[in-house]
Amino acid sequence: MAESKRWVVTTSGDRPINDVARDIAAAGFAIDEVLQAIGIITGSATDSVAEGVRVIPGVAEVSPDQPVDIGPPDSEPT
Repeated sequence: MAESKRWVVTTSGDRPINDVARDIAAAGFAIDEVLQAIGIITGSATDSVAEGVRVIPGVAEVSPDQPVDIGPPDSEPT
C-alpha cells in the first residue's frame, strides 16, 4: 500500500475554493484545512493522488508540506 504524505494545495482563484476542495476530496485527497483567505488547502494523500489533483481545475500547485520550527523564545538566530 502506498504511503500517505502531507501536502499543500495552492488554488488559482479561478474557481471558488470550496468547489476545488470538493473535487480534490472526491479524487481521494484527505482535507485537513481550507484556508480560504489565502487560497490554500492542506491535507494528506499518496503521491499518485497528489499527481491527479494537479490537473483539477482551480489547482495552481501541489507541494509537499514542510514543517516549520522557529525555536524557543530567546534562542540565537540561525
